[in-house]
This record gives sequence, C-alpha cells and structure tokens, in this order.
Amino acid sequence: MSTPPSPKVVAPGDGKQLALYAVRFGYKVESADSGGSLAVLEVEIPAKTLVKPHNHTREDEFSLVLRGPVGVRIADRVLEVDTGSYLVKPRGTPHAMWNAGDAPVKVIEMVSPAGLETYFEELSTVLTEHRGDAPRYYELAQRYGITIMDEWIEELEKTYGIKL
Repeated sequence: MSTPPSPKVVAPGDGKQLALYAVRFGYKVESADSGGSLAVLEVEIPAKTLVKPHNHTREDEFSLVLRGPVGVRIADRVLEVDTGSYLVKPRGTPHAMWNAGDAPVKVIEMVSPAGLETYFEELSTVLTEHRGDAPRYYELAQRYGITIMDEWIEELEKTYGIKL
C-alpha cells in the first residue's frame, strides 16, 4: 500500500525548477503530492518562443494563462488568449503554445494524471548531456506516449515570428 500524500505549501518561487532551453518550469504539485492524479507546473515562456507542438496519449492538460497573451493551436484551431484564459487540451488533441510578444509570459499547466513532470526531467538530460540527439529525443517522447508535431513548426515560426 502506498503512503498517502502529505499536506504542504509551495510558496512563490519554491518547488523544483527546470529549464528546457529558455523555457522555465517550476514544479508546484508533483505526482507524490497527489497520489499520481495531478501535476501542476508554472511555465515561463520567453519572448518570441515556440514550445514544441505535441500530442499526449496518456494525459489531459489544462492551462491557465497567468500573464499573456499566449498564442495557441489546439487541433486545427489557432487563437491568441490573454491573461485569465483557461485552455482545455484533452489527451489525443495535438497542441502548441507560443509567445509572439516582447516580454515573457507565464502559464500554469495542470496535467492529469501526473507523471509528465518526469518526462521533462529526462528531456532535460537528453537536451543537455546528449545535445538534443534526435533518436533519443523521439524515443523518450514515444516512451511517454507523446507524438511531436514537427510538421507544424515551420508554419508557426514563419507566421508568428517565433523560434523553438
């Protein structure tokens, strides 16, 4: 039998921090905190940056824009959403997020069930220690049930003046 989660407070600036290139992740609720049901990450996206388009098969993802505007593509729908907006990205729905502005934006990512936070930790190793080795990158994504939507990247970069 597993140990039940313990109550805790995560103050602003607290929690594990991780950077994938210039995109910063702050871990607020991890799998162990929720019995595996939920993870909550605070994500800061720098100016002119695209977060790699992808599709999850195992998790539903919900976003709250804390500081926007944020560009999003959810399936075939492209939007610009502002501060206070919520996004619902059910599993099996390809999506991308970007910051076409000149200042960083901040988004809360809620993922259910939890576990995707360990993907980001492993991805950090692939990007730094293995210098983004493509086979390792795609193998890791596949192991976590993620499909990278490479076919979206060029169009999004050209249209919105952003880069990965």
